This record gives sequence, structure tokens and C-alpha cells, in this order.
Amino acid sequence: MRSILCLFSILISFGALGTEQELQATKSGLYDVGGFKLYLECYENDKPQLILEQGFGLSGSDGIWLKNIEKLKSEFSICLYDRAGLSKSESGPVPFTVNDISRRLRNLLQAADVKAPYYFAGHSYASYVINSFNNLYPQEVMGAVLIDPPPLGYFYTMGTRWPKNFKTDNEKLERFYNFEQSVYDPMFESVPENVDHMKSYTILSNAANFGDKPIIVLRSKQTGKRYDPPFVPEEVAKPMDSLYANAETYFKSLSTNSRIIYSESEKHFLHIYDSDLVVKSIKELVSK
Repeated sequence: MRSILCLFSILISFGALGTEQELQATKSGLYDVGGFKLYLECYENDKPQLILEQGFGLSGSDGIWLKNIEKLKSEFSICLYDRAGLSKSESGPVPFTVNDISRRLRNLLQAADVKAPYYFAGHSYASYVINSFNNLYPQEVMGAVLIDPPPLGYFYTMGTRWPKNFKTDNEKLERFYNFEQSVYDPMFESVPENVDHMKSYTILSNAANFGDKPIIVLRSKQTGKRYDPPFVPEEVAKPMDSLYANAETYFKSLSTNSRIIYSESEKHFLHIYDSDLVVKSIKELVSK
């Protein structure tokens, strides 16, 4: 199982990556986005502007992207940031939706004089943010690489696939059920970001696609394994399995210029475990 809410634990293993790099940011600091400040870090030049977006609960300033930036800096002017309440950024009003994240990002880029239009690359949950940003500011988005994104409806399915008033004597299953039901509560104490996933799902369900902009979807190697752990009943597991079974159709529908590429790595964090593919794909955005 690859629950997005748990993925931020990988930072423990990779938090030291930044110490190995010699990159020097041309711009870094906190910028006001409307009553609170977000942290932005840029490696600027005269090349096309690339914005790097993070997975759920993860931070741009953690150093994980630096090896990729080193390989991309000759062809892109690159910026990345920490969303509200994460790492170096201040907390803003909570809860919030995916559109709030996009509006804050745009305010941040404007405050830091990072001029549009932008290419985007983002891991996992970042695909939702990029989708939202494109819907709100379509003239400012030129294309995107989505790195092992979840299909639309991931969090919605987590919450709605369980029978009403579900009860069980299996302690593991009960914990799993309570964890998944947390998507109904943006203020659930264990989540790293107070996103209203249900409102965000409605927003994204009604969002426009990317038209003919280049969209490259990188997916980890498909194993054919069941999404859920074995203790989850078949009737509960089926909706999530169906969601992922139809994911390729959804990703193809994002743009008339959409491509899906499969990695040889089964890992979710492809910008770490298959960096060459990620870098190559980002570079191909410009040629498209």
C-alpha cells in the first residue's frame, strides 16, 4: 500500500541530501502571500521558468530536489517552495482547499517577482495543485510533468468506499478505517496539511483540462498487486482498485498532448529513484 498521507516519512532518510550539493540559490526567503509568509527558493537564469511542486506534507526546502536541479539548471530557471505550515513557511488560515494552495502560490511568485508563464513539475499530490493552478490561471501554465500522481478521486475514494457505520473486531482494520475516514476532517491531528480533500475533489472534478499543453505523466512500474493490505475486505478494496485500473484513461484525458511513461522503478518517489527519467521528461517539455 502506498498511502499518500504516510509518504512524508521518507524525509528521515533523505533529509541530508542538501548537504551534498554545491548549488547556490539566487533568491531565497519568506514572502507575504496575504497576511502570512511562504518560503521560496530559486535558481534563476534567462531560461524558461520551472516551478517544482511537492507531494502531500512535503517541503521544497528539504533538499530532495537538488540533484535534479543540478541537472536542469542549464535549461530552466527553477523555483521551489514550502506550502503553508510546512518547514520554513508560516501557517495560514486553516482548513484550506487546493484552490487556496494555488492562489497562495501565485501570490508568492508575484511577490518574489518570478514572472509567468511557467512550466511545472510535481510529485504525487502536486498533480492536484498543478491542475488547480492551470484551471485558475490557464494563461500562465505552459506544460507539466506529473511524477507518479494519484488519479483524481484518491482522497474521495478513501472516505466514501467504506460502508456506513462500519464496525469490526479486527484492530488493524479498525485503525486503517479510522485513518481513511480522517479525510472528512481537515483538522485531523495527524495530517501534515489541513486540506479539505472533499471540497478539493469537487473543485478538481469541475476543473478544465490542460487543452493541448504538453503533459507528461510518469508512473512507477506497475506490479499488478492489490492496492490495499490483505486485511481490507474485498468489497472495500474494490473501489480503490477500480480507481487505479482506470487511471491511465484519466491521465490521457488531461490534455490532447498527454503522454504516459512508465519507470522501471516500482518506487513512488521517482524524482529520487529514477531521477534520469524525471530530468529527461522535464527537458522534453520545452521541445513540445
